[in-house]
Order: sequence, then structure tokens, then C-alpha cells
Amino acid sequence: MESAAKKCIQWGIALIVAGGFVLVLLPQLLGLLAEATGPSTAIGVGAVDLLTGLIRWAMIPMGTTLIGAAVVIRVLAPELQRSCETQPSGR
Repeated sequence: MESAAKKCIQWGIALIVAGGFVLVLLPQLLGLLAEATGPSTAIGVGAVDLLTGLIRWAMIPMGTTLIGAAVVIRVLAPELQRSCETQPSGR
């Protein structure tokens, strides 16, 4: 397997797993944080919630995109290598 495809698969799986954990666990942790700090830090907790929401909804799609890129690399790499071997170099 090409090193780029292998790295894409590894990062894609890591992002999907991490995104799943973040998607499941982070809302409960933010709720506990909001209860522990009280109403005086509502703006800060809201900002953290907004930021983590963006991260939460970007990790899984980014992971699947990287896995898709690895599939494309695996399919196109042999064709590119064959086309380089068949075309004469201009040197």
C-alpha cells in the first residue's frame, strides 16, 4: 500500500473513532462543567460549546473523506505508474 494511502486510512480511522467519542461524551462533560461553574460562566461555557460543536461535526466527515481519498489513491496509483512507464521521457 502506498504510504499516502496508508496514512489517509490511519488518520481517517483515528478521526472517526475520536469523533464518535467526542460526539457521545462531550455533551455530558459540558453539562457537568456548566453545573460546576454556575451561571456566572455561562458565556464561556457557551463559547466552548460552540467551538466543540464545530469540532464534533467536522471530525467524522473528515475521517470518511480521508478514507475515500485512500481508496482513490489505491485505484489511481497503478494507472499513473503504468502511464509513466509507457510514455517516453522527454530528456
